[in-house]
Amino acid sequence: VRAAIKCVYTEDTELGSGAKTVTVEIEAEGKVVKFTIRTDKTTLGEALLENELIDGENGDFGIYIKSANGIVADYDVDQTYWAVYIGEETAMTGVDSIDIDEGVTYRLVKETM
Repeated sequence: VRAAIKCVYTEDTELGSGAKTVTVEIEAEGKVVKFTIRTDKTTLGEALLENELIDGENGDFGIYIKSANGIVADYDVDQTYWAVYIGEETAMTGVDSIDIDEGVTYRLVKETM
């Protein structure tokens, strides 16, 4: 897992180069930023890490996202966390276990417990 997120995007952005195209929306504090990511990676987690969009730590269920697009969610401080959605459905696995499926919009939403 990378040490620090260097970039914070405030408007829709295209990143990367590769054969697959992945759409990811990061939603926090009432704002949504849409990312169109081109990658050769096979999982959502790999594509997000490759483009420095998430940071976190390895946990029992894979990568536990601590920040997305530079925005921190810290459950220990304010009971917030990053929820992952595949379309409108809550993901049942961590981002590093979600295979990229073109045509699906993935969402990372900062939520409060």
